[in-house]
Amino acid sequence: MMRHLAIVAALVVLAPNGAAHAVGRPQCEDARSAVQAQIDAACPCAAATDRAAYVHCVSAKLRELSACHKGTDGAQTCGPLPRVCMGGARRTASRSTCGQPEAVTCCVPRQHDCVNDPKPGDGNKEGTCSRSKRPCDTLADCRIPTCRQASSVDRCTLVGGTVGTGKDCSTACAP
Repeated sequence: MMRHLAIVAALVVLAPNGAAHAVGRPQCEDARSAVQAQIDAACPCAAATDRAAYVHCVSAKLRELSACHKGTDGAQTCGPLPRVCMGGARRTASRSTCGQPEAVTCCVPRQHDCVNDPKPGDGNKEGTCSRSKRPCDTLADCRIPTCRQASSVDRCTLVGGTVGTGKDCSTACAP
């Protein structure tokens, strides 16, 4: 028994990239994308009177989409959004510009290093950008936009950014 416990402990410690934590965990981004249309229909961004009202509306819809109920046969059925994914979805809503008429998402380029490319500049993207999985060949390939919220278009361009395409940072600076 002790030997089996030691083997399991060793596998958890040696698991690459936190794979032990990912076992059995739902794919929250996929789940959020699947229910995004329902959230947008219940809480339209353009109709939000202020940010707090928008976040409250989204939170209520998230509770509805993740609620679990017992069926007539006694089996528990839950909504399409796992409860562990609610925090991230709520955080995305709270960081959006909905309910803030002048605010915009701002994509500010950040320079990262191109690592593990044996022959930089040869035209083959064999390296990866640091803190990213983006393939690269030179440093120019590693200018990755970081999304921030700006109070206006002028404030965004003042810091060297460009206005994002979405109202929240989950999609605004997508390549």
